[in-house]
Amino acid sequence: MLHDPLTGLPGHALLLDRLDQALIRARTRGTLVSLVLVRVDDGLIDVAHALRDGLRADFTVARYQDRTLAVVAEHAFGDGEPVAERIKELAPKAHIHWVTSDGDTTTDDVLAFAKVPEKG
Repeated sequence: MLHDPLTGLPGHALLLDRLDQALIRARTRGTLVSLVLVRVDDGLIDVAHALRDGLRADFTVARYQDRTLAVVAEHAFGDGEPVAERIKELAPKAHIHWVTSDGDTTTDDVLAFAKVPEKG
């Protein structure tokens, strides 16, 4: 699905494409890409809108899974911590995990490293 009908954000398929393209740019341009997964227990739509409105316009905010949103952020240096901190400000009750790559890995591996454990 290209766009998620509930949140209005890019859906899973579009997220994977954008992450893949970001990893290619990181590898070829010598930059970095961070993927931040944000599991939301309540208020998914509100958190989706807060992230879309509160983060940089060039970041991809997408719905990854049922209760999980994803943010793809490209940057020249550092890691995903500043992005994760901003997300914590926008969604303080969310469960956040992130990973940063220089593009020398697969999309699946990036997703696996950033995976947010499901609540028991």
